[in-house]
Amino acid sequence: MKRYICTTLFAAAATFAQFAQGASDTVSFVDFENREVGVYGNAQAKEDFKRNSTDGSWWYAMDKNNGENSKIVHDGEEHGNVLQLKYPKGCVGPSDNDTPACAAQIIQPLVKTADTMWSAYDIFFEDGFEFQLGGKLPGLCGGKCYTGNALPETGDGWSARIMWRKDGNAVQLIYFMGQSSEYGDDFKWDLNGTITQKQFTTGTWHRIVNKVSMNTVSAPGNGDKNGRVQAWLDGEPVLDVDTLRLRDYDTVKVDKFYLSTFHGGSSAEWAPTHDCFIRFDNFTVSTDSIAIAVNAATDTTPAAPDTSGTTRIMPRAQNRSAATPVKIYRIDGTLVGREILPNETRTHRLENGKRVKVWR
Repeated sequence: MKRYICTTLFAAAATFAQFAQGASDTVSFVDFENREVGVYGNAQAKEDFKRNSTDGSWWYAMDKNNGENSKIVHDGEEHGNVLQLKYPKGCVGPSDNDTPACAAQIIQPLVKTADTMWSAYDIFFEDGFEFQLGGKLPGLCGGKCYTGNALPETGDGWSARIMWRKDGNAVQLIYFMGQSSEYGDDFKWDLNGTITQKQFTTGTWHRIVNKVSMNTVSAPGNGDKNGRVQAWLDGEPVLDVDTLRLRDYDTVKVDKFYLSTFHGGSSAEWAPTHDCFIRFDNFTVSTDSIAIAVNAATDTTPAAPDTSGTTRIMPRAQNRSAATPVKIYRIDGTLVGREILPNETRTHRLENGKRVKVWR
């Protein structure tokens, strides 16, 4: 399965970008192909990570350390221009107001909000990256977007970011009503203990996909424990928790993308002993399922089915300059861009009885 994901499953990123930018379900899409190699500062971030006109919580810290923390670099044919972030030696926590600053920070109030939202991005830990005790990665949040040691007490906000832990172990860090720790609760990417916990590795591109579904609210101030957070890594389902009380009021939505990344924790043992770097590409937020792709000419073996009974295949880009036309299917099998015709096949059935939605 691992070899299959890494060597045979690829999407044409240029084609994906074309569809992602034009799809009505896409809330935000940033692939950095509009940027020149060099410093990527606050001005560029404000243009690319488009925000709504009513939420005043937009903030960013991409200009720290004289532009050394945030740059556009070229990553070759597969990914083109990507965002490279620096994690300075000895740096712990966001420290976005300090010099040296330890992180890149963007809170993006989304132009569209929803009870269910998908997000995705590609990530590459450069060779020599030190995971130490852990660090934060981007994710979705809503309402007051609780983080740090701010404990949700009134059901007016939540967050579901991603973390790397020691040795690159991957977890979802969720702030919600009833959490056990004041610093949010870890949910291992081990599919409820049914698979080996997933790890991020250096020197290879990973694909992260998240889906957050808000819980129902029986009455104002009384949220139900049925909020759901799901995750896929390199095409494989790795997390599915559906007992979360994320909100107590139905006015609280998925309304922000939170790009906040740094080592920490807060104490010195979290810090890297030398400068480290991570590359990011294809930031996507959508109210519908993130499009799935498969290179049918190379391999049509299905990935492992997720817990909802739908096989999801989430590969990375291979060649931007040699894109082939694709069709994009939603999670229910409907084709993006037009209505389903009478008697049209909505999904593709596999021999094991599961259904798969693919690009072809």
